[in-house]
Amino acid sequence: MNDTGVPPSRGVAARRSHRTAWLLGIGLMACAAAVAWWLFGRKPAAAAAPTKPLVQVTAVTRRAMPVVLQSVGKVVAQASVEIRPQTGGVLRRVFIHDGDRVVAGQKLFELETQPLAASLAQARAQFVRDKSLADDARDAAARLKPLADKEYVTAREYEAALNIQRSLEAAAAATRTLIDQARIALTYATVSAPISGRAGAVLVKPGTLVTANNPTALVVINAIRPVEVAFALPQESLHRLQDAMSDLPPGARLEVEARDSLTQKMRARGELVFVDNALNDVAGTIGLKARFSNADEALWPGEFYAVRITLKVDADAVVLPESALQPGQGGAFVYVVEGGTAKVRRVQTDRVVDGRVVVTSGLSGGETVVTAVPTDLRDGSRVQTEPAATAAPAAATASGAP
Repeated sequence: MNDTGVPPSRGVAARRSHRTAWLLGIGLMACAAAVAWWLFGRKPAAAAAPTKPLVQVTAVTRRAMPVVLQSVGKVVAQASVEIRPQTGGVLRRVFIHDGDRVVAGQKLFELETQPLAASLAQARAQFVRDKSLADDARDAAARLKPLADKEYVTAREYEAALNIQRSLEAAAAATRTLIDQARIALTYATVSAPISGRAGAVLVKPGTLVTANNPTALVVINAIRPVEVAFALPQESLHRLQDAMSDLPPGARLEVEARDSLTQKMRARGELVFVDNALNDVAGTIGLKARFSNADEALWPGEFYAVRITLKVDADAVVLPESALQPGQGGAFVYVVEGGTAKVRRVQTDRVVDGRVVVTSGLSGGETVVTAVPTDLRDGSRVQTEPAATAAPAAATASGAP
């Protein structure tokens, strides 16, 4: 022990403890300073400069645009004939198959001819007998006439001979009629196509017993070259249609297009051939028909197509893509880009045809408009531009309806 009465080992331990505490305090203060500098001492980073939105643009053009009326029409055969036999018998032969193309006069079916041929032969034999009896009666009456003139026979006897002659001549005439009927019935044993067209399902097989005017048709033939499309327009379109028809040269007809209802792809081009003579007072529509040559049989009876009638063509219309047109509370508008700034421009439109809008006021052609509008685009926004991608015309969504 030293003079203080404290053991040496205990004094060394105390000094080491004080030194450790002192070092820990310095470390904690250093950490606190570092955290404070991290939280409060750093200068804020400069705010990133706002970026200009990138928009797709296209130029407003002047071009020819049609004035059209549109509807939905159903393809109907120009003529549809149900084939039924005109005489009865057992079907002997069938010359066509389901869906065959047939021409007028083509043989379709043949019935057993033996019974009909036998009836014709019987009628001819009957006629030979009746004619022979009539000739004999005529000769007998002729022999009695001079005798009656000389009163060698009574007038009553001569009159009776004449009556027999007339009766047998009438019988011979009736038998001749039976021959004609049997001959006609024999021709009816061959059933031919009355029109050219496309056959439907053949509903009978050889050996089938059929009757005259069979309740079930043997087959149905539809004439589809040319073919017609029946459709209707609202009565408000009638006067516009009539005005367009009156402007046509003599003999000309309005052009009609049949388009796919989903893709608006043009399937056929024809002409308007019929306008009904009265409105449907229930639906408020006028019935019309268009005729198509249908040489390739692209139009099939029963199909539905979008129908478009071209009334006239505006040679110098102001046109922009439908995607550029924006709805607003104050009316339709577009974003016009001038000097890198997008500005709102109010416009008035007339119609949309094939995804293109015809503008009547607000634009004159040559302006650059935004076609793909970002959600954050505002009037006066600074923008970056790139040309809009060229795409196929969109489906027509309007028809210049009155």
